[in-house]
Amino acid sequence: MTEVLDSFQSALKFTLKWEGGVGHPQDLGGVVQYGITQATFDTYRRRQGLPLKSVVEITPEEVEQVYLELYWKPSKADLMVLPLAMVHFDTAVNFSVRGSVEFLQEAIGGLVIDGRFGPKTQAALEDNNNFETAQRYCQARINYRYQRVQINPSQEIFLEGWLKRDRDLLRSISQGQEESQTQTPSVNEAISGDRNQVEIVDKLEQAINLLQEVLDQLKQSKVNPSTPEKR
Repeated sequence: MTEVLDSFQSALKFTLKWEGGVGHPQDLGGVVQYGITQATFDTYRRRQGLPLKSVVEITPEEVEQVYLELYWKPSKADLMVLPLAMVHFDTAVNFSVRGSVEFLQEAIGGLVIDGRFGPKTQAALEDNNNFETAQRYCQARINYRYQRVQINPSQEIFLEGWLKRDRDLLRSISQGQEESQTQTPSVNEAISGDRNQVEIVDKLEQAINLLQEVLDQLKQSKVNPSTPEKR
């Protein structure tokens, strides 16, 4: 559970890097604070049995809980390795949970793209829960940005910002992958390390046995000293 929450915090840190302040007036999402729309915040407050308030007044604790309960968990990001979880979570924030599942299905391939995380999608994820899927996922986002602007030219004002975010996401997971490979020994290295340890232990045991034999001989010579020769 701790590892899952650590992954969530890592993913949230990246998303909040790009979700600061109130949204742009031309943003189709309307009033937005830290990537959270008023409608989403209203949903969270209702579920908590709390009175509604402006999303501009959202607290840091509420920001974290909204992302955890309405994006991280529903998107099933907790089932994914960190590179993919980070991409999937950030996409859920950008495109809704359903939209993130559609991107995931496209990145995996061979699935009906319906935005529903059913048994087939889950089974396919188990076989493709890796860095390579996360890379394809990022590229799918970049492709979609251009398509969106073609369909709605008024959104071109956001294109460069979208692309910077997508490229930063790809760069972040790539750096994380490189660090992981550097820190984690390969199977051959692990086996070689085990063999070296075994050899060291064997040599130590041989040295100890040899010392024990010498000690035994010394003790024996004291108990039964040799008789001097007669002249």
